[in-house]
Amino acid sequence: MAETKINESNIFSWLVRGSLLLTAVLGAAGALLISPRFGASLFAGGLLALANFFWIRAGLEAALRMQPRNASRFAILRYVLRLAIMAAFLYLLIVVLKADIFGLVIGLSVLVLNIIAFSIYLSTRKGG
Repeated sequence: MAETKINESNIFSWLVRGSLLLTAVLGAAGALLISPRFGASLFAGGLLALANFFWIRAGLEAALRMQPRNASRFAILRYVLRLAIMAAFLYLLIVVLKADIFGLVIGLSVLVLNIIAFSIYLSTRKGG
């Protein structure tokens, strides 16, 4: 059986690429089939979820490089700051730009769907 290109060492890049592709495809399909506002909201939600994912990863890597006594306070401050900025972006999208709520929620869920799909794929490719 041929070895797969996706493994534990390169899953992050595959996850990001897959999420970007799925976000673009779903955003375009939503814009064509439902409404341009829905498609744009879905695309914005997907990009926001990916930005959040990158920020979480960078924060965790930075916290792991720190001394243990400083890492917890750093991680908590970054967590609160990240949530506040994400809340501000969501407020801007929903209230100011009048984004479609359902498109935004689907877009924010694209990363989770890809994580589930990649987890199932990685667990079944070696026989469970």
